[in-house]
Amino acid sequence: EEIKAELKNGGQVETAESPTSGTLPLPKNDSSNIITAEKYFLPFELACQSKASRIVVTALDCLQKLIAYGHLTGNIPDSTTPRKLLIDRIVETICSCFNGPQTDEGVQLQIIKALLTVITSQHVEVHEGTVLLAVRTCYNIYLASKNLINQTTARATLTQMLNVIFTKMENQALES
Repeated sequence: EEIKAELKNGGQVETAESPTSGTLPLPKNDSSNIITAEKYFLPFELACQSKASRIVVTALDCLQKLIAYGHLTGNIPDSTTPRKLLIDRIVETICSCFNGPQTDEGVQLQIIKALLTVITSQHVEVHEGTVLLAVRTCYNIYLASKNLINQTTARATLTQMLNVIFTKMENQALES
C-alpha cells in the first residue's frame, strides 16, 4: 500500500508528450519527484542472504539496476550503524554473496556487475574500505572462479574499476 501511494504521488505522471513508466522514473535533480528506494533495501538484503541462487541473482540484478538508474544512492546514514552510510552496507551485502569457489556462477557474474555499477556510477560515492572491499571481492572471484567467462569478466571489471578510481583521484587532486 505504501509503495502504491508513493508511486502515485512521487512517480512521474504519464503525459501525451512523454509516455514514461511510473515504476522506474528517470532520476532527476529535484529530489521531491523521485521515489526514495533507500527504505526498500531490507528485502534485497534478506534475499541476498538466502541460500537460493535464483533469489540472490534476482536481488543483485535489482540492486544493480536501482543504483544504475540513480534510485538507490545510499547517501543516507545506515539505520543499523549510524556512523556509516547505507551504500557501505549495500556493498557489504553484495560482496557477502560471494562464498568462494562454490558460489553459483550466475551469482558471481551478478556480483561483478553490481560492484562495477557501484564504483562507476555517478549517483553513488564510495570511499576507503568500501572501495577496497569491492576490488578485493572482484579479485577473489577472478582467482576462485572455475568459469573462464567469469574470470575474464572479473579481470576486465577490475581494470575498469581501477581506471575509474584513479581518474576520480586525479580529478580530486586537480580540484584542490
